[in-house]
Amino acid sequence: MMCPMIRTVLCFMATLGIWLNPAAVLAAASMSEADILAERLLWAVGSRPVWASLTNTVFYSQQYRRDDPTDVGAVITIDYLQPRLRIDTTGRDVQRVRLIDGDGDRIWHFDRQGRPEKAREDELAQDLRRYTAHVYWTLQRIAVRDPKLRLEIGRNGRLEVYEANTRIAWYQLDARGEPYAMGAHDDNVGVICGPWDVEQRGIRYPAWVSRPDGSWRAALKSLAVNVQMDEKLFTQPLVSDQ
Repeated sequence: MMCPMIRTVLCFMATLGIWLNPAAVLAAASMSEADILAERLLWAVGSRPVWASLTNTVFYSQQYRRDDPTDVGAVITIDYLQPRLRIDTTGRDVQRVRLIDGDGDRIWHFDRQGRPEKAREDELAQDLRRYTAHVYWTLQRIAVRDPKLRLEIGRNGRLEVYEANTRIAWYQLDARGEPYAMGAHDDNVGVICGPWDVEQRGIRYPAWVSRPDGSWRAALKSLAVNVQMDEKLFTQPLVSDQ
């Protein structure tokens, strides 16, 4: 007997005009509940094909912290091909750049005044940990069916993503399949988000994200997808030993 979730997904795909041949139906029937949940998620935020075709994204958000009166702007550039990440944070008396190479051997910082600095070992580990579990990068890895990832159903029916034996990300979905909460690693609080109505080239991002207690909030202001990348963005600056 076909389980209710598979029946629901088949009806959903039929509504979209896809998965209508017998072979596809058999393939759907053999999918795990976690695979089905991932399929719903990807179609709700664009589709598997468009997320799989990502080469890079550049998005700008305005960020607010409960205990800091100064809001900051953050430009996050993700290169999915290398992979690597750059975060430019600016505000009143604040200019900080963090660049992270996906294999972990190139991570460097600028300080709050924009001067190159060596990052502390704990900062390096924290940045690399944050990057490898980045919720948008993880979505792209799901879309390309990265063989290093394993999908499972977690508590409250949320989609959980594992690499080896470590959970790197989770997504709690609403009735449409959109994430309304998501998080990384062992953070079971994460952020709440949505709606996912900021769209470029078929890719959809949430209009805002926030910690549930409001201690950190961010509003998405712009999104660019698959742009021409300047290699200088990821060129390591000279760093003083002092």
